[in-house]
Amino acid sequence: MKTKYFIICGKFFDGVEQRLKKNVKMLIEGAYITDVGESLNCPSDAQVIDLSQFTVTPGLIDSHVHFEFAAPSNFKDFAVTDTDEMKTLAVAHNLMKSLRSGYTTIRTTGTSFQGFGMMDAKRAIERGWFAGSRFLVAPHALGTSGGHWDFSVFHTNSNPYVSEFLEQRNALGSGADAFKTLVRKQVKYGAEFIKIMAAGGFSSPGDDPNDPQLDKEELRAIIKTAKSLNCPTMAHAYTSPVIDMLIELGIDEIEHGTLMQSHTADLMEKHDVYLVPTIVTLLPPDPEIDLSRVPPKSEAYIFKQEKYASQLQESRKIVIDIIMNRNITVGLGSDIVALYPSTDCWREFMAWVDIGIPPLRALVAATSANARICRMDNKIGALKPGMLADIAAWSRDIENDKRALSQCDFVMKEGIVYPTA
Repeated sequence: MKTKYFIICGKFFDGVEQRLKKNVKMLIEGAYITDVGESLNCPSDAQVIDLSQFTVTPGLIDSHVHFEFAAPSNFKDFAVTDTDEMKTLAVAHNLMKSLRSGYTTIRTTGTSFQGFGMMDAKRAIERGWFAGSRFLVAPHALGTSGGHWDFSVFHTNSNPYVSEFLEQRNALGSGADAFKTLVRKQVKYGAEFIKIMAAGGFSSPGDDPNDPQLDKEELRAIIKTAKSLNCPTMAHAYTSPVIDMLIELGIDEIEHGTLMQSHTADLMEKHDVYLVPTIVTLLPPDPEIDLSRVPPKSEAYIFKQEKYASQLQESRKIVIDIIMNRNITVGLGSDIVALYPSTDCWREFMAWVDIGIPPLRALVAATSANARICRMDNKIGALKPGMLADIAAWSRDIENDKRALSQCDFVMKEGIVYPTA
């Protein structure tokens, strides 16, 4: 027999409308929400969950994480010194912690694994071996030798023998045919998305966010092959020249985009390209963090932040315009790989509020918008009949406390109640 719950909500956010309702009740049967309304009566066979002192939301979604990194630490070291087995354990640990923090769905966008241990972590969650967030996976980020996702350059570019040994054989390639093979292998072993490292980054040495790292034919091969396999594509890219080319080639989603120009926003809107801007990674450190207790940012990161400081400020206005005024689906993705714990997903919500986004608009991004980006908007991201019963509740004032999501007080995933952090 399916377990029934009758949930009494205090403030209620459905994941779609940017407003909080009051006196809403929900009926849960098994894994699903069967009814929502103000005048619902409690069935005699239902267990009552009284959340009348809390703000009730859909279970939150983070669409850009790297959970194999046990931050706060130096991600360049973890990438090459931890075994795949240790990284798999780190993923399981982080998924257990993120569920307790109110995040019922997590998407990883490329990993530092040599193999496909990330898929094993996903399967372990699905088999019920661990109580963790639902997990969506792009196993590796496809890139080039010496590029942003080649972690060997942090330590061994002066020793070719060691560097060759450390390069990710399932992630790095050269030439259209090589990337076609890499895409097919990603899908073969369970990829739900294909991630492309289309440009340089901020933290990596030897490249620049403005540098394209794959040529047009390589990008075309990845995107076309993925589409033939019904697998969505996303790309790490910051600047308009790279993003414009990706849009021309049929990319589905852009990660970051934080150096783009306004005409690129027009193209994204025209072609229905999703955006996950990962804002927190380029903001100053949280003043409440004791920086003496965490590894410093890399010299490359500090240099590039200074180099692009003015452009970041100008482009942030474009990102804000996209979030507030454009018909573009924008999701929350934390992208934490250093400084903070990887499961501090709530920091991306705080970053949106810090740059002037209304809290409830940020919550839409963390729920129904992210559900659409994750291709699961028929199952999660909204509190309405027929959806999976992924539910979270919060005691702090979400509308006026930018740290409110750092403390989850209730979480349910697919109709099962789990302890909170």
